[in-house]
Amino acid sequence: MTFLVVVSTAGISFIYQSNQLKEQLTERVVGVADLWSATISQDDVMTSKRQKSTDHPAVQRINRIVSMINERNSNYIDGYIFDAKVYQQNKLYFLSVSKTSEKMGLKNFTYYHAKKEYLDGFKKTINEKKVNFSKIHRDKFGLWITAFAPILDREGHVIAVLGVDVDASVIEVNQKRIALYLFGSFLFITLLVFVSLRWGLKKVTEPINEIISGINQVSAGNFDVKLQIHDKSDLGRLSEKFNQMTIQLSVLFEQLSETYKELGHHKKDTGLMYRFEDAIDEMEQIIEKTKLQKELQRAEKMNAIGQLAASVAHEIRNPMTVVKGFLQIFLGKQHMSGEEQSYIQLMIDEMNRAEVIINDYLSLAKPDFNQETELIDANELILKVMDLMNSYAMLSKNIQLECSLPIDILIKGNQSELKQVLINILKNGIEAMKDGGQLSISTRVINQFGVIEIRDTGIGMTEEELSRLGTAFYSLKEKGTGIGLMVCYQIIERMKGRIEVESQQGSGTTFKIYLPLYEKK
Repeated sequence: MTFLVVVSTAGISFIYQSNQLKEQLTERVVGVADLWSATISQDDVMTSKRQKSTDHPAVQRINRIVSMINERNSNYIDGYIFDAKVYQQNKLYFLSVSKTSEKMGLKNFTYYHAKKEYLDGFKKTINEKKVNFSKIHRDKFGLWITAFAPILDREGHVIAVLGVDVDASVIEVNQKRIALYLFGSFLFITLLVFVSLRWGLKKVTEPINEIISGINQVSAGNFDVKLQIHDKSDLGRLSEKFNQMTIQLSVLFEQLSETYKELGHHKKDTGLMYRFEDAIDEMEQIIEKTKLQKELQRAEKMNAIGQLAASVAHEIRNPMTVVKGFLQIFLGKQHMSGEEQSYIQLMIDEMNRAEVIINDYLSLAKPDFNQETELIDANELILKVMDLMNSYAMLSKNIQLECSLPIDILIKGNQSELKQVLINILKNGIEAMKDGGQLSISTRVINQFGVIEIRDTGIGMTEEELSRLGTAFYSLKEKGTGIGLMVCYQIIERMKGRIEVESQQGSGTTFKIYLPLYEKK
């Protein structure tokens, strides 16, 4: 950081000083050119252009004025006059040169091969008819900044251009001097900062080294280490927090050891300090034991569910068989209307579905993982389920049902079980909207899955309720058992799919059922 700051500061200073010197030289030469252009007679210029003889009095007068520019200002400023025209191959024509220019080899009525930077300023002066200047340019005579002042006739036309050069090599000399000064300053500042930082860091790292030493001892199992608190600085507070941490770790590992013993394991007393590796090993074994206990509890619950389902199935099937038999008798009566027959047939279908549901409850204890899958038209199944649930939703809850089935989706699974899942989730959604609302169902395709999305505008669920959803005996209803949704999860898992739930309390719940698409072999 010190290096960047110093270099940036030096670079900015270097550029600023160079630009300042360049601007000063430019302003000086522009002022000289503007002042001396007013002393040159336009008649003498026109005569020089016609006569082209150094012996002519007009030419001598102009030469004398141009030479005075150097004599009256300084040795690094020189002047000359050009014809107001650019000749072929970027050449300019001298009408008058100073004595200093003659010593350099320049003469009146000769051509000068100008470079681009020079010509840009020259042309700009002719076009704008005012004083302009060139960028820094170099020729065989040196490094220059040139100002151009137009000489006008009585009609305002440019007949010649006064050029005034200033020696810009002083800029290079000044840049070298500034660069040398900045380099020396950089070395001095860098050395000063290095010494200061070395001293400061040494003072700061002493308590840090003490903290590192304490951390190493704690890693080795020594929780009795205590750091000295030198002051109330940040490092002093850090040392204080470190001491509090060692006390808490000591208590934690004591509790961990007691828990490990309670689980039937006894740590050998080797006389060594407690190491983190030992603690991690004990924690892993405790976690493994906890997982086994949870699995046993779950197995016991599933066993209880299986026994409950078997006893309930035996008690329910007999009255269901009687009811179904009488319904079939009523269905065979000739005097019944078509509407009545359709109602009875619907009841018989639901009795059949109830029998299937009872069998599904029995499958909780011994699920069939080798169940064959079939082709299911998801849209057709959804429409049947919606027709079944529509009257229940409208009459009991004043709930509107909506379907959005944009494309045909063929999935593989068990149609009867999937129907059971849809009815269960739709019924839960209806019951979650106590004051009415909207229940929508839609389908789409995501990757290799058909997705059935069921959305309600009910009371929603919290994150904690959402995390426990689908577990045995957990229900948000007053009289619910939690079995229905758990059956739904198991059915979808057997179909090699999954259920995702999104919910926000007060805003409703969305169930997304993912089922693999049916692919023709």
